[in-house]
Amino acid sequence: MATILIYLQLKVHNLMNKSACDDKSGNYHSIVFLKTHKTGGSTMVTILQRYAEQHKMKVALPNKTHGELRYNYFGDVGETLTRDHIYDPIGNTTFDVLCNHVIYNAMAFRSIFKRRTFYFTILRDPVNNVLSAMNYFGLADGYIQRLLLQSNTTSPLRNLPLYEPDDVYLSFTNNRQLFDLGFSPEKNPRNKSIVSQFIEEIENGLYFVMIMEHFDESLILIKRLLNWTFKDILYVPQNRRRKMLVPNVTKDDEEAINRWNSGDRMLYSHFYSKLLKQIRTGGHDLRNEVSSFRKILRSVWDFCDQDEQSEHLSIPRTPWDAGFVYTYEECSLLRLNELQYLERLYYNAI
Repeated sequence: MATILIYLQLKVHNLMNKSACDDKSGNYHSIVFLKTHKTGGSTMVTILQRYAEQHKMKVALPNKTHGELRYNYFGDVGETLTRDHIYDPIGNTTFDVLCNHVIYNAMAFRSIFKRRTFYFTILRDPVNNVLSAMNYFGLADGYIQRLLLQSNTTSPLRNLPLYEPDDVYLSFTNNRQLFDLGFSPEKNPRNKSIVSQFIEEIENGLYFVMIMEHFDESLILIKRLLNWTFKDILYVPQNRRRKMLVPNVTKDDEEAINRWNSGDRMLYSHFYSKLLKQIRTGGHDLRNEVSSFRKILRSVWDFCDQDEQSEHLSIPRTPWDAGFVYTYEECSLLRLNELQYLERLYYNAI
């Protein structure tokens, strides 16, 4: 009896999701993920890479040599997308997925992705974003190194403007999320009116905006919009650095980051509020689906952490998913990071 009930719930859930997706814009023929820096984007990229390979989708890859500086970026620093920036040995290929770093420009993207395309991105609280960038790039990036090496009598976080590079695209601490999404470097990212206009413009071109601080909830909402499965959105968190190069962050430090990154704060606050409304609208059903997904994710992680074995992991049906079987061979793909998977996709494209 319980099995029948779950089956009926699943059917109703799928029909509702399909209807909601179709009502909004119909079936999508391609997916574009606008990757932003230090926001959890690499984790989402690996999800898309696996999904694309599994479903034999054509992935747009940067036209660069493996191992070249920024070989996971389309074009040079600050450039947007062009045909020449895409690896296309055949020529005039119709691509299904794009998920590597590139500065967004609506006209440029739509000249290449001409079919119905699901555009989405991910944002992160500006304070967390800046701290993550400093911890990640602090041992390698010149201006962040100089910033961190200044006198301990003053927090480096309160002196960000003094150390910023002239080129905004070389900075990871100056409203980088705005600039990644196409905000003009000729405009002031701390001008409220200009930033508000930009937010309105970009909102019109995006179907969804993920929030790092609600990563799993965002994933489930994407699953519903695209009619994906739990198996499609499995992930292992990417690019985490445990060592904190900026310890003991104070409220004054956070206020200094927010002042300097006020454009990013406006951007984040707008879409954060929008996501919270979507989560509230989802109610108990969404919360239960997220909880179910997290349990499944933990089961897959535990399975993949074991020594090699011939057994499969069987995930039972739930009200939100038909269930699936996971093999140990699939664990090897789940473990690949973004750059490792990029190399695999290059190899398959040859």
